[in-house]
Amino acid sequence: MSPTRDRSPRFEYQSQESTLTLAAGLDEYYRGHPALIRPEAMGAEDAELFRHHDICHVIFGLDTTMVDEAMADLRTVLGTDVGVRCYVRYLRTSQEAQRIFEAAGYLRVIGATLRATPRFVRALFQALRTRRRWPWNPPEEYLGKPLRLLRAAHGIRVI
Repeated sequence: MSPTRDRSPRFEYQSQESTLTLAAGLDEYYRGHPALIRPEAMGAEDAELFRHHDICHVIFGLDTTMVDEAMADLRTVLGTDVGVRCYVRYLRTSQEAQRIFEAAGYLRVIGATLRATPRFVRALFQALRTRRRWPWNPPEEYLGKPLRLLRAAHGIRVI
């Protein structure tokens, strides 16, 4: 896919001003990507990682293209309170994450990362300006709040 197509919103949760709640956005994300393995079908540790990762896809307005997957990882590290060390540990110890990386192919992952470089730079500058990071484990009440309000409160721009 071309970089331009990767950024074209396909879903309402990807709109900066989406009025969907976080829960409704997550539901739209899962319905729009039926091939994804749902966290509830995984072991406890993998489920925790993937549920939080999927929430990051929604709050940052990302799809599941290779480029957006690379962006999800970068925005998670830069824009949430999980931290690099903890997130890398999750990815290294998760059997499901390892399976996905192997299935995708490491060269494809590297290529997608390179194609995302301009967006990476924008995400870096946004993260440097943001004072309030998105919580890796958001409070339950966030599920009922509109995405546009959550993004505004945390200084998140869909890139």
